[in-house]
Amino acid sequence: MSEWDEDIAALDMSDVEKNGLQVYRNYTKAFEREQAKKFAAEVNSESHDVSRLDKVCDAIASDDERLIPVIACAFADEALDEMYKREIPKGVPGGRDSLFSGYGPFSSLSKRIQVACAFGWMSEDILKDMDSLRKVRNKFSHLWDHESLLGYAEKAPTSDITPVEMMFKEHEERLLLSGVENLDGLGRLRIRTIWLLGRLYYETLLYPLAVKQRLQPYVVLYGEHQPKLLSQVSGVCSEYTRQVLRAKI
Repeated sequence: MSEWDEDIAALDMSDVEKNGLQVYRNYTKAFEREQAKKFAAEVNSESHDVSRLDKVCDAIASDDERLIPVIACAFADEALDEMYKREIPKGVPGGRDSLFSGYGPFSSLSKRIQVACAFGWMSEDILKDMDSLRKVRNKFSHLWDHESLLGYAEKAPTSDITPVEMMFKEHEERLLLSGVENLDGLGRLRIRTIWLLGRLYYETLLYPLAVKQRLQPYVVLYGEHQPKLLSQVSGVCSEYTRQVLRAKI
């Protein structure tokens, strides 16, 4: 074998060693592709209703700006609650319900975010961004003069939410994300929150499943053989991205 990947070819190794390493890499990639296909087929065999995602994206795109963190956190709280109840075994000592009540590890949004991050059950950037919105929501709940919060979208931590338009730069035309960087802070926040909730919804359904099957979640969820659900989620997010962009023209 003389067709090596560029990084393997640059290694200070004998040709025999490079051949062995290349064969191993090729086998690993082929195995991962088959696992991704199998995972997608399993997910595609079930139907998924994205109407709830559609409804929350509609609210994020059009409701009062001060409601954005409240709505987003309520949706995330519900989605994470459902994820844990779906994935945590019923035979937990002391009863599964105790985990979700009182001072249990899943009793609040902040705890649900922390546990998901600690055990790698969701992309870290999603959890960090949701925690940023949670902090803003909490700030709102302790202030009676909400007029003083106008313009909050231009300030941290909301202004630091991952810019989806940069994350999906190579797909920005197809996903209708071109032009987002030209919006004001509120417009950017609406669109970034829409995509944040879309990804959170998608990953609460599939990320733990990939982890349990000992697969690389990012590969099987976003790679070449991604489940059809990703297209459904992207379609919803793109539609409300279009609405926000049109409203700003």
